[in-house]
Amino acid sequence: MQEQDSTQVLTKANDILSSISQPSVCSEVLLSPEGANYISGVVEVYRVSKRIEGGMTAFNIVSESLQPVLKDIDLSWNNLQAFLSMSPCVLHRLPSQSALDYKVEGFLSDSTHCVKRCCGVCLLERPEEGQLLSDPAHSMLIYESHLYHTSCANFWMHCVDSSLPVLPCHNCRYCLKLNQVEI
Repeated sequence: MQEQDSTQVLTKANDILSSISQPSVCSEVLLSPEGANYISGVVEVYRVSKRIEGGMTAFNIVSESLQPVLKDIDLSWNNLQAFLSMSPCVLHRLPSQSALDYKVEGFLSDSTHCVKRCCGVCLLERPEEGQLLSDPAHSMLIYESHLYHTSCANFWMHCVDSSLPVLPCHNCRYCLKLNQVEI
């Protein structure tokens, strides 16, 4: 459900920007405070989709319905980047592809409840403390004793549902024990 909204946000951005016929006008719009804020929001939507994709990859979650949606999101993002190439000063403000790579290496090794360590939306583990301070994209919040990336929570509440989910990661010992009890 969330990825479909991501596709719509990215498609709308593509539609809006492609309707501007002059590259100089597009640059002027995107370099304005409002335009920069809009592109920043579009980047965060893409970042959330990449986090979800990273969580799915990390936990070997296969979804026949999500795979095409994730491909559509990547296609829309690539189209947007191609369009922004007409405005290099805006393109250079976008995060690098490596900054959007949310592959997870290894598993949690302790029994700390994952909702204290993993985002309840994308299921990715909390970054190291140094990253939390140095990169606002990694900012986390605690809501009703559960941890969320700020952008994941914001997107979920504005585009999916007014209640934040608490998805177990199925990775830490706590979640593994819960799964054994439910079986």
